[in-house]
Order: sequence, then structure tokens, then C-alpha cells
Amino acid sequence: MTKARTAAVSGIAAASLLGGMPTATAAPQPGADAPQLRNWQGHLGGALTGFQSRRWQDKGYSQVWFKKCRVLGARDISTHVQLRWDRSFRPDKSWGTKKFSRCFHGNRKSNGQWHGLSNGKHFFQIKKINGRDYGNKLSVRKVYVDTSKHD
Repeated sequence: MTKARTAAVSGIAAASLLGGMPTATAAPQPGADAPQLRNWQGHLGGALTGFQSRRWQDKGYSQVWFKKCRVLGARDISTHVQLRWDRSFRPDKSWGTKKFSRCFHGNRKSNGQWHGLSNGKHFFQIKKINGRDYGNKLSVRKVYVDTSKHD
């Protein structure tokens, strides 16, 4: 079993001005309530818009699941999650954005699926929280990344 990893965050200066550093960890073992996990799981704590997850190797398909979402200090409504292709020495490519709202209601899960991905490193980025692109902090108890369509 490998150690949990802390995800990188863009906008470190902005995060520190707004009251601390968001965190995300990833561990290779899924929990009992996980989907058929093929890559990694973790959580988010105090993530701001612009937050970027850790990278994972993929081609063809990725699915991102959030369970038990909360917006700190505001109403729990939604978050927009964008899947991106990390291309070294070139601008990243967006594969599109999905709106997650079910995960804000009790024990429910939200998920987004992206198909036709190019081979390489991918990551998700928080684009909006409650429809805003600044100012809110998002916590997610469980984050799952699945790169297999066979679940």
C-alpha cells in the first residue's frame, strides 16, 4: 500500500488569502461504498475554484465520482467539475465540464463521465462552486476516479 498523496493546487496565494490551503488525498484502496474503482480515491477539504486534482494516466474513458459534498459557510447547491488533459509544454486541453448537485443531498453521489480521451495524464479541476467562479470552498468526503468502462 502506498502513502496517501497530497494534490497540487493552483492559485496558492489566493488560497492562503482566503483562509488556508485546500487539501486532497488519494489512496489506492476503495471503500465498501465505492464504485468499481480502477484508479484512485481521496477527498477534498476546503478546495477553491481552480483547484486541480492529482494526475492519473488514462486513455479513452474517465469517470469522477463525488460523495457527500459541502460548501463551507454557504448553501450546498452545486459544483462544476472539468476534466483536463495535462499536456507538457503545451496548453492543457479541456474535455468538458459536468455539473454535480446530487452529492449535496445526504449520502447521494454525483458523477461525470468523459469518453474519447487521448492517451496521457488527466486531472479534474473545480470550475465553479454554487455557480460562482470565486469565493466558495468545497469539501467532498469521498472522491473516486475510475478509468474502466467495465463497471
